[in-house]
Amino acid sequence: RSEYPAGSLAAAIYIASGIRSMERGALSMDRGKDGREIYPDLELVRIAFPRRTYLKSHSDYLIDRVTWLYENREVIKGLQWVHEPPILRFFLGRLRDIDNWGEKLADIYKKELGEY
Repeated sequence: RSEYPAGSLAAAIYIASGIRSMERGALSMDRGKDGREIYPDLELVRIAFPRRTYLKSHSDYLIDRVTWLYENREVIKGLQWVHEPPILRFFLGRLRDIDNWGEKLADIYKKELGEY
């Protein structure tokens, strides 16, 4: 949980599809008054689709990319703070991928599916 799994999934979805999503878990919460991380019961990723804007093919593409990520889930590791501001860390902070998994995932994508 300390490696922000929902944030990692949101980043992986963007790498594999270009689709933006939003992490709703520990990463988007402030730390407690004592400075310790507050872990929610669930780590979630929100993908918003305005139903009148997107076609079935858009949904099919998202399903295909998430399925591909599931098949390559062993590559995806966590995230780690590079800069964590005391307030609004979700908006102002910077994270890095642990073990450079983002680049590894992009390389697998290029090898299997070609340049994007």
